[in-house]
Amino acid sequence: MRKHSTLLLMIFNLILLFMSWLMSVYAYPRLPQKIPMWLNCCGQPVYLIDKSPVFFIYPAIHTLFFLGFLFLTGVFPRRKNPRKKDRIYHEYVYLVLIFFSLVFIHITRSIIFLAHNIGDGVNKFYFIALFAVLLGLIPYFRFRRKLRL
Repeated sequence: MRKHSTLLLMIFNLILLFMSWLMSVYAYPRLPQKIPMWLNCCGQPVYLIDKSPVFFIYPAIHTLFFLGFLFLTGVFPRRKNPRKKDRIYHEYVYLVLIFFSLVFIHITRSIIFLAHNIGDGVNKFYFIALFAVLLGLIPYFRFRRKLRL
């Protein structure tokens, strides 16, 4: 059953990565000539740039995170990985990757909305909720691991 849960989490991560790229590619031709490069998170002004492929920096970083997390789980061959067979570790890594995927998707969506003057930027409640869920998962996985040992 555990193998199925890690496979399911991997599929969800692939879907999120695909949706991130799909959203960006779909929105790019519809963006105005001036787009924000960063969001107003802590009161700093919105920095506008001319529309360029730099817009795809967030899906590209998202892809790098995805590949890095795959490397952490031992999907890519490398030297001995002591946690290679630890399914709980894999589940935790894939859940953390889902967290980062949702962050990158939210940032990209917020930039698109801000470019069209629809939104204000980052939804702080959304980020707080994501962090609360992630921080709640840490004790859960530690407890599960201790029960398993």
